[in-house]
Amino acid sequence: MADEGLVPVLISGAGPTGLSLAIMLRLHGIPVRIIDRNLSPATVSKALAVWSASLEALETMGVVQQFEEKGARLKSLIAGDGAHRLATLAVGDGIDSPYPYPLLLAQSRTEAILAERLAALGGTIERGVELVGFAQDADGVDATLTHADGREESVRARYLVGADGARSLVRRTLGIEFEGYTEPQMFLLADVKIDGGELDHRSIHIWWHNGGTVALFPFENDVWRIFTARPDVEDDSAPTLEEMQGYMDRHGPPGTRLRDPSWLSSFRTNERLAEKYRVGRVFLAGDAAHIHSPAGGQGMNTGIQDAVNLGWKLAHVLTGRGDSALLLDSYEAERRPVAREVIKGAAQKLHAAFASSRVAQLVRDIAVTIVGNLKVAQRKLQLELSETSIVYEDGPLVALGAPLRRPARTDVGTRARDAQFTDPQTGSPTTLWPRLCGTHHTLLLFPDAAPIPVDTLLAGMDGAVEVVDIAPGSDPGAAVRERYHMSAPGWVLVRPDHVIAARGTADDLDPLAVYVDRVIRPAAAS
Repeated sequence: MADEGLVPVLISGAGPTGLSLAIMLRLHGIPVRIIDRNLSPATVSKALAVWSASLEALETMGVVQQFEEKGARLKSLIAGDGAHRLATLAVGDGIDSPYPYPLLLAQSRTEAILAERLAALGGTIERGVELVGFAQDADGVDATLTHADGREESVRARYLVGADGARSLVRRTLGIEFEGYTEPQMFLLADVKIDGGELDHRSIHIWWHNGGTVALFPFENDVWRIFTARPDVEDDSAPTLEEMQGYMDRHGPPGTRLRDPSWLSSFRTNERLAEKYRVGRVFLAGDAAHIHSPAGGQGMNTGIQDAVNLGWKLAHVLTGRGDSALLLDSYEAERRPVAREVIKGAAQKLHAAFASSRVAQLVRDIAVTIVGNLKVAQRKLQLELSETSIVYEDGPLVALGAPLRRPARTDVGTRARDAQFTDPQTGSPTTLWPRLCGTHHTLLLFPDAAPIPVDTLLAGMDGAVEVVDIAPGSDPGAAVRERYHMSAPGWVLVRPDHVIAARGTADDLDPLAVYVDRVIRPAAAS
């Protein structure tokens, strides 16, 4: 990092994924260059939903309060057929998170909040700057950039991250296959205001009628995004307001009138996954690595979490902590399976929502009615969308913690939980989550009468591990112990991305010592 003119990380693409990665690196004190070929930020709304796992990550980035202030909490999903409401599904109930609800916020606002945070951390988005080529060797990446004024620049970076979207130049230059397919249907989008229809502006509405589907997503104060499909798959022209009104009249909630469109667009949706996420010193993240239909609203969220996963690992490598090969090899092993499942789930939801045969519609109506009345089915859908139930099962980093074959929440590879306990200094109730948010690993200790001796093991960590000692007197009713499955004295180590790294009993600190040496300890001290 001390080499003159050497950029530690060059990020191509200043969307939510690239911005999140830049923020995570700056929080670790890593200098970055983040470039975007567009001269100005996007003004259209694009992605809308921000789910619980992403909100947890945004707290680590220091921006969750701004998201809560600007976004609207989504209450439910309402499904109907003509004049009949088939079901109302609560979308927040059952999500085990400090943020047990999704927020609806236009992507343009998401990017604005993240850009402001990056600026506060000393980062600058270089707009009108495009990556046009690169080559790498064992020590770095040589990139060629062009500026809006035509000037060409050569940059040498330790690492390059392609967060440059579905048509990623980084992915294409690496020759990585973007495996998958394009859906045959032509979809239409409109951001409009709606009069009538008795629509709840805190709910998503999905309506089926007369052989067609419309989906309505609320955002901002009185704006709705409408999705539907055009029967003519060859017509890729942007829809008119009148065309969208026609689909609403035939397929949507009755009595609605559309007005004041701010965005009208047609598009085809793809279900694609990059064959690899990494070649040497070059990585893919976000839409450059995975794209899918907007069903479920998880694309942007998956990209943000790619960035959080990769960010702390790159930071450790660049600051000389841990085994670089182990850390960097773990990124694809952990994140690619997640994207594969998200793509699969999005395709299933899309096909169910836009099924056109009468038999398929009848089956769907019955299924939706049943799901709407079964709490177990609702909870499963909520957890899937929230991304709080994701489990990392593969890769060298997870293997260090000796994961169980079928892990439950707070086992190795799963997400940490918030919990309430008593602050031993003030005697007041407090929560665990703020202590898990930061650039550090967090070691939760659950001692008996005798303390768990970890001071020597953690010597020389320079704040890279924060210890939270939850003595029995601070855990009335053993509530925290129950949430972390601690029936005897023991410990749990949580990664900076809120994933359980390792855990064990008080009389077996060897797994902790191995993880600390391989992942956290400065390489020179290993």
